[in-house]
Amino acid sequence: MSDSGGHCGSKPKRVAIGIAPLGTISIGIVPMGVICIGVVPMGVISIGVVAMGVISGSIVGMGLLAVGVNTMGVVTAGPMSMGLIQLAGTNPRSLAYPTQAEALEQARKIGCNGVHRMGNYWMPCEEHQP
Repeated sequence: MSDSGGHCGSKPKRVAIGIAPLGTISIGIVPMGVICIGVVPMGVISIGVVAMGVISGSIVGMGLLAVGVNTMGVVTAGPMSMGLIQLAGTNPRSLAYPTQAEALEQARKIGCNGVHRMGNYWMPCEEHQP
């Protein structure tokens, strides 16, 4: 951990690195600031495993624009997205899988029955969504 990083309750640094660093650019375990990269980043632009920010890219993202596996926000992109606007191709019903088993698992998750073939791939649900 760098001693140059501000922490929660201290004045933000320009660049902060460490556990819970607070800075304009923060890198660490729980970074907070304008641009954050880490495990649980919170900031205007957040990149990490569980990101919260205006723009977030992560496995689990929450923000105005969220891109990841499981995202919540106004504009979202990802296999399990919940948002006012879902970017094209992110609806779970529109994803294709290489195996029938993977498509069946996704169908179970989204609450539809069966799968259907699409070329060499499998898609969830018995009927194709328009």
